[in-house]
Amino acid sequence: MFTPTEYINASMAFLTYAGESFAIDSSTVFKTAQRLNEILPTYPHLNNDWQIVWGPALYCSDALAKRQANLSFVAQSRSNPSNYIVATRGTNSDNPWEWLVEDFDVHFTPWVTPTPITPTPHISQATATALKIVLNTVPPTATPEGYAPLPQAGVSLVNYLASLTQNGAINIQFTGHSLGGAIAAGLALWFKQTQGTTPLPHNEIYSPMPLWDKNSVAKLSCVTFAGASLGEKVFNRYFEQHLGNDYVRVYNTNDVVPHGFAELHKLPSLYAPKISMSFAERLSLGALQSWVNIAQCRVRSSYENLPNPKPFTCPLEPVLPFYGAQLGFQHVNAYQQLFKLPAKI
Repeated sequence: MFTPTEYINASMAFLTYAGESFAIDSSTVFKTAQRLNEILPTYPHLNNDWQIVWGPALYCSDALAKRQANLSFVAQSRSNPSNYIVATRGTNSDNPWEWLVEDFDVHFTPWVTPTPITPTPHISQATATALKIVLNTVPPTATPEGYAPLPQAGVSLVNYLASLTQNGAINIQFTGHSLGGAIAAGLALWFKQTQGTTPLPHNEIYSPMPLWDKNSVAKLSCVTFAGASLGEKVFNRYFEQHLGNDYVRVYNTNDVVPHGFAELHKLPSLYAPKISMSFAERLSLGALQSWVNIAQCRVRSSYENLPNPKPFTCPLEPVLPFYGAQLGFQHVNAYQQLFKLPAKI
């Protein structure tokens, strides 16, 4: 059902969660890098063939509570050195700032394009915020005693990928799980639309955006897992125009997250008749639906899931009779079981 490439991407997507519980100090990202390098040789489906060549880069939020948030890295295949994977972490469940700002800020903001498009594509403000953070966070240059320097310290993801295109044709895949899936899709389109000789205008996500691949030598693709919809219908048409079959959206039909924010109406009966939402869960969903409706009315377009779906269905876990518990299992463990990945890293 799934290709070897999709298995590799699933492994990379879940590897980004390594070290997410580490306490925050000047060595956190270095401890995470150390942990990643310990795991890589034996992690499923990677066959000791991949090495981290950029990062990781870690962003920590200060609002509400200081917590780890977005983490990204670039890995290169040893056997096929022209193959690279950009992997981005999903939501840290212990970070309330990330839930509020990078997940549930559902009002729309314009997507920046090299030339004006009518009507204008829009993405969620949550995804735009996350993209800005990932594109502007770099591996730190100051290395604590006892740790090795991070690959490409001080270099942005944009500038690193630009340097790769100086050596001929390469393949770059973007991947992530959950919020990481939305970010990965956004990154793939961001880099795809800026290949060639037409620069992006000044923008708030990443500016100035260099002509990173003037000769379009990089082949870009994307595989995401459990990602929510990141834009509305006009954005999706633009996305499909640029990435087409080079994008695959893997999701579990019993996973709540891929139904947001385009299919929120399906959630109350998702686990029926065995499991129902509590009153508080229904109330929260109603508030979210109202906020989404307001956002959609403002741009006269509606949220829509990205193209090229590749669904699977994980049976309900019988020992989890509550909606919230089942939600967590279907959003995380179901993918780990399907792709034969360890529950803890």
